[in-house]
Amino acid sequence: MKKIEIKAADGYALSALYTTPVGTSCGSIILSSATGIRKEFYIHFTRYLVQNGYTVLLFDYRGAEGKGTTDPKAADAIMYDWGMLDMNAVLNYMVYERGQKEIIWIGHSIGAQLTGFLRNTHFVKKVIAVNAAVGYREFLPFFRRIMTWTFCYLFSPFRFAIYGYGSLKKEDFGKYLPRKVLLEWRQWCKSKNYYQQFLAEHFNMDKFYSFKTPVISVYTSDDYMANEKTARLMLSFFPNAPSRLIKLQVERYTTHKVGHAGIFSKKFHRDLWAELIEIIEFS
Repeated sequence: MKKIEIKAADGYALSALYTTPVGTSCGSIILSSATGIRKEFYIHFTRYLVQNGYTVLLFDYRGAEGKGTTDPKAADAIMYDWGMLDMNAVLNYMVYERGQKEIIWIGHSIGAQLTGFLRNTHFVKKVIAVNAAVGYREFLPFFRRIMTWTFCYLFSPFRFAIYGYGSLKKEDFGKYLPRKVLLEWRQWCKSKNYYQQFLAEHFNMDKFYSFKTPVISVYTSDDYMANEKTARLMLSFFPNAPSRLIKLQVERYTTHKVGHAGIFSKKFHRDLWAELIEIIEFS
């Protein structure tokens, strides 16, 4: 994999990885991370995609690459920047620098939720939304609600005061989150309408009406966040996009817990990854 930097419209240099298959590519994929997960977590799955003939781009959102980031824009980043600036930058790079068209966008959680901010959607063939759901905290199981409250109102303020950044620790594989990103995300999760108020205040709309790219939403049956209700609510933010909702019954394939991010873990390469490839190719 080739390490590259992609410049966003405001000059921010995004850390990215670009890789191509041996021989002719059968398609191009941008894999957009979930909140709190670095691009390196997806490397094994990316290699699997490459073995199946795909050109793949991975990237980190601004301010989430690690504590070594020196660009002041990282500290001032908000979650909206990830969609409006960062996602558009990597899409434009694939199109105008690499000549890739009909791109498949695989968005894990927030990596799919923010695709409504993409401009050149005519270059995106479809979006595969993996465990993308409305993150309203009251929709979570009780124990997860307690964990979320503790993280947002106790643990994170302490880390901000001491270190200047927030971290999801075990779930983030060493990734750092800018303070404003975490605060904005926390605000969205307090509302059952998720980021609808944000859209109304900043864009005078309540949904992404101009987004018409097909969205295939896939959720794992043991995910604590994504389920029939929350994944469908997320799809409702794209009312004019052809959509399909798929429940992946993981108990049919494994006795291991998959959860919100596990589907991209290497241990599922013999079963769940094959299901994802089928969804990518035939949906």
